[in-house]
Amino acid sequence: MLKTSRISIFTAIVLVLLASGAVFMTRVEMPRWANVLSSINVLLFAVPSFWALKLWLGWRDAAKLVAILGIYAVAAEILAVYTGFPYGHIGYSGNLGYKLFGVVPWTIAFAWTPLMLCSYTAARDLFVSRRRRILFSTFLLLAFDLVLDPGAVTLGFWSYTGGGVYYGVPALNFLGWVVVGMVGSLITEFTISHFRPMLPPPVQIGSSAFFIIFFWTALAAVAGLGIPAAIGGGCAIAMYLWYRRSYYAFDEMVVLVDEENNPLATARKSETHNADTKLHRAFSVFLFNSKGELLLQRRAFGKLTWPGVWSNSCCGHTMLNERTEQAAARRLGYELGLRNVELHIALPHFRYRAEKDGVVENEICPVLVGVTDQEPSINPHEVAEVEWIAWDDFLDSIADSSCELSPWAVEEGFLLAKSPVLRKVLGFKELKAAA
Repeated sequence: MLKTSRISIFTAIVLVLLASGAVFMTRVEMPRWANVLSSINVLLFAVPSFWALKLWLGWRDAAKLVAILGIYAVAAEILAVYTGFPYGHIGYSGNLGYKLFGVVPWTIAFAWTPLMLCSYTAARDLFVSRRRRILFSTFLLLAFDLVLDPGAVTLGFWSYTGGGVYYGVPALNFLGWVVVGMVGSLITEFTISHFRPMLPPPVQIGSSAFFIIFFWTALAAVAGLGIPAAIGGGCAIAMYLWYRRSYYAFDEMVVLVDEENNPLATARKSETHNADTKLHRAFSVFLFNSKGELLLQRRAFGKLTWPGVWSNSCCGHTMLNERTEQAAARRLGYELGLRNVELHIALPHFRYRAEKDGVVENEICPVLVGVTDQEPSINPHEVAEVEWIAWDDFLDSIADSSCELSPWAVEEGFLLAKSPVLRKVLGFKELKAAA
């Protein structure tokens, strides 16, 4: 809930800025340094889509896909400039940045690719049939161009020899978008099939396209381009409804693994934890202050597993394509407001299984340790309260058979008491051995 409200506020701010930018660009003559500003804007537009792609596929495969689609987009534009196929004879001004081979701005690779990724993702969400996905993706790309091309011509980003009937854009351009879009859809389909992602395509990949279309829709409305404004408004509303319908948070998807910790699949956390929870990836964090005291947290009473139970400093699940240290740092910030804590893996192979109230935890759960003197700022949706406790007192409490701490915190505590990593991290004092 807290994350969702922050995202909504951020999105509203971005939309206001985009609308303001659209008004400014239609009423003010482009300055000489417009090419620099336009290049930066193109890259900023692409960031949300590329970031989501990285979380979905991992850095390596995401970079491969972006490179393939970017090269393809630039190649298609170069072909059009020299031959008139497939878009018609098009010429670019210098307002979109440095022109490769003196004809096509390098930013085209980052302007077209987010639109292609959005079209593919929407098609994957709506259709099982690959043929239907390719047709829908092609159609959606065409709809996008009906919005942005007239605006780009109005601003002088590019122009067509002889103009055209659709706000200065020739019909041949749209036929070209059908051809390029269909080939791009085929490339995207088969490339991603080769990667075999374990997560469903996230709607967040469409975020860049949503912002792009919103901007060009606002610009069309201000510039008096009625048809592009109407098409863009319809696209933006449809994309918003799609986002609401299909959104999932990456950190809500747990990674199911085999006994050797090899990933097998992903599943929603809410659907995974039950009486027959499958083995999955997780982590635990034990934080100490400079006095050697351990931070304990009481889990929020609304949590599915072990609600209201006292436990170690922080726990969570590792996302796909995420290192354990990254996951722990992310969760410390979300649950406790603690950032920039240096963490060390003390128990890399810890695994446990526990059950309470018919719900099972079954995890490969590396344990990390760290030191901080920051005071926690708790997220009430995750943490009810926190307390610093002397390490010796903690060990005494888990040695008591009536201890009511979480079972994983108890097991981890016994093992950490013998850990050379913890002794090194807390080298300023001798640690009490486990009872």
